[in-house]
Amino acid sequence: MTSTGRVRLEQDLGAATLDARLAALRTLTRSASHRSRIGTNVHVHTDHSFSVFRSASEAAWQATQAGIEVFGINDFFTTAGHAEFSQACRIAGVPAVFGIECIAMDRELEAARILVNDPANPGKIYLCGKAVTKPQDPRAATTLARVRSFQETRNRQLIAKADAHFHATAAAGGPTWRDVVSQTPAGNTTERHVAKAILARIAALAPEAPAFAPLFERVVGAAPAASDAERQNQIRAALLKTGKPCYAPEDPAAFPAVADIIALFLQLGAIPTYPVLGNPLTNGEADIRAWCDRLDAWGIRALELIPARNTDDRVAAVLAEAERRGWPVFDGTEHNTPAMEPLTTKWGLDGRFRLQLRAGALVLLGHQDLCARGQAGYIDADGALVAGGYDACRAAGERLLHGTRASTA
Repeated sequence: MTSTGRVRLEQDLGAATLDARLAALRTLTRSASHRSRIGTNVHVHTDHSFSVFRSASEAAWQATQAGIEVFGINDFFTTAGHAEFSQACRIAGVPAVFGIECIAMDRELEAARILVNDPANPGKIYLCGKAVTKPQDPRAATTLARVRSFQETRNRQLIAKADAHFHATAAAGGPTWRDVVSQTPAGNTTERHVAKAILARIAALAPEAPAFAPLFERVVGAAPAASDAERQNQIRAALLKTGKPCYAPEDPAAFPAVADIIALFLQLGAIPTYPVLGNPLTNGEADIRAWCDRLDAWGIRALELIPARNTDDRVAAVLAEAERRGWPVFDGTEHNTPAMEPLTTKWGLDGRFRLQLRAGALVLLGHQDLCARGQAGYIDADGALVAGGYDACRAAGERLLHGTRASTA
């Protein structure tokens, strides 16, 4: 394949129709050279929340190019991307893990001013459901629709305030709601979509390079950074955060209790998982053993590391505590910003940690596979640990991984 042909096909991974995206992926995969597979990544966002990837098909293609051994989707508040992700990973020959991310609030921790994995908001807790096996559960769908409705209400408020701000600073209207909602295929909007729409509106009002920087500075209050990714981050910080001109407060009802989020994950057939923030340590996470005791009491018995936020000693401490408890640990990169970063993780490629993180990914594959066969996974339907579940899921995941390799060899 010529380099021009490859570029065209890679552009088609962001095509408007699923058939076109998958067709491009098939052609790219057939012509791709074999790459060794090392490293796992079971936490990436797609365009169904916010991502640098234009589609799940593009994410799967990039995973094959990076040599990812097990790959996982993990969008906020939705499983809508799972179908394309499943098809794309099957075409690419990469075993797929299906996840979801939600945000809970613990009022006791909030009152005590205890920070956990949101370093700015006491009591706010990011949680993941890993190895989703029932993505269409109607009870879960109702809960997720309600959560998304709060996000949409706030994002509409942000856009209304941005419009007023544009009139005041640029003598023109700001971005519209259509500019925001059109960025994501199922309408699951985020604050990052608003920031991207604001940047696009500035560019539309000042299409010539000499006019862009002065207009950006009038609207945002600072000279534009070098890249679009950095500019979007500038916009969020200068316009959309607390105390800034376009800020809209979040509705407390947007963040259910921890128990409600865990119940949601169990309805989805998923493993409730806590993503460890890492360094710098928050007061809630500082004593990892004590924090895991609280997680255990809640019914959370799996951990996740986002290695970009962590240091060597912290990764070692988290993995040691998980091993002591017999819990799986997963790694991932998120990719929920405008910047394209490597899909492999530093610690996932480190010989000291790789086997344990790989084992965690295998547990997820095994949980999905065993549950699909009507067998017990890592946890049961009520969230209780299954005796021997870790080992059974890991073995099932290994068999599945070898089967995938054999079929793509």
